[in-house]
Amino acid sequence: MTKIRNLLISAITISSILLPLDNAKADEKIEVMPLIQGTTGLGGKKISYPRWKQAELRFLKVIIPVGVKTPIHTHPAPMVVYLVQGKLKHTRGDVINYFSSKESFIESNNGDEHIVENIGNKPAVLYVFAASSVGLPITIHN
Repeated sequence: MTKIRNLLISAITISSILLPLDNAKADEKIEVMPLIQGTTGLGGKKISYPRWKQAELRFLKVIIPVGVKTPIHTHPAPMVVYLVQGKLKHTRGDVINYFSSKESFIESNNGDEHIVENIGNKPAVLYVFAASSVGLPITIHN
């Protein structure tokens, strides 16, 4: 009988300690924070989605070494770019944009040719999300 009583006391004690933890978790809320949203890219051109092909979403990590400049290029699919680390110079014709760590921008698939250059003192690390289609390249070098 003593064993059962001790077991019950132990169970009550443990459950009284753990119950407040469950209540605390119930008060925590999921947070959703929009980071970037838009219907046009940096150059002001509208975003459209490739039609009549199988849709494909792509999430890429891109590392651009210090001082490196991309060839002139365009993108056939719209994309969101998030710069995790570094400093970038984005040149499209006469329009120049600068981006630093923790900034985002949108590239339209209808955008003009552009160049991206790492102007920082460490590798630029970007995460790129492209709304593409199967077989469509991410970048077209012009």
